[in-house]
Amino acid sequence: MREQRRKDAVWQFTTYVFILVMTLVMLVPLYWMIVAATLPQEQFIQFPPRLYPGTAFFENFAALQERTDFVRSIWNSVFIAVVYTVLSILLCSMAGFAFAKYEFRFKEPIFYLILATLVLPIQLLVIPLFLMMSQIDWTDTFRAIIIPWLANPIGIFLMRQNMKSIPDALLESARMDGATEFQIFYRIALPAMRSSIAALAIILFLFQWDLFLYPLVILETSANYTIPVALSGLEGTQRVYYDQIMVATSLAIIPLAILFLVLQKQFVSGILAGSLKE
Repeated sequence: MREQRRKDAVWQFTTYVFILVMTLVMLVPLYWMIVAATLPQEQFIQFPPRLYPGTAFFENFAALQERTDFVRSIWNSVFIAVVYTVLSILLCSMAGFAFAKYEFRFKEPIFYLILATLVLPIQLLVIPLFLMMSQIDWTDTFRAIIIPWLANPIGIFLMRQNMKSIPDALLESARMDGATEFQIFYRIALPAMRSSIAALAIILFLFQWDLFLYPLVILETSANYTIPVALSGLEGTQRVYYDQIMVATSLAIIPLAILFLVLQKQFVSGILAGSLKE
């Protein structure tokens, strides 16, 4: 018994040490990015590298703003990501509720067909979407970035799996009390799915926040650029503005960090809840 406890303690200690080491390894690039954002270009490329913050952050930010109007790009990214997340959550939750609680013809084939779209790379969809947006005169608009991705397959799958946990007897009781199907959805189903919605919000926000290739093709004017597209303009033919890139990337992770810190408990519980369903 004592020997078993000793083995368990050694295994637990080894596990914690491994997790700590891996955490430090992953934090090193993040720390270096923040430090590099405070250094001038000449100190950024020196060897050995400087490992403590400098005082050039605001100078680098001013140069970045002058070159790309990065504040406008931040606003564009926040606006697009927030609007997309809200609309996509609504659409995915409605689709998930329908697939989980209703019986209709070809339900299973349609659901698996939606999941099959996950194997399609975004590079394959860019040209058809660009031609479609050109035909309806939506190029260089935010709606062209938001609308094509609203029916997110991962979101539909996650909400469908979690909606299955709602007892059918509860829904039937609401119907007997005279509730409409839409009232059942937003008064019973949505409140029961708060943790799953929080998890889905992080997934959808991150997807739209990091989207690069499609906005690069669709957006034409610099005033409409999102953060990834604006960052691509910092790599010139003769010079790469590393100091400005580090400032931009340091600022770009702030909304993601805030969102995850606020919703981290719901994110974990929502993901685990979905993984336990059939």
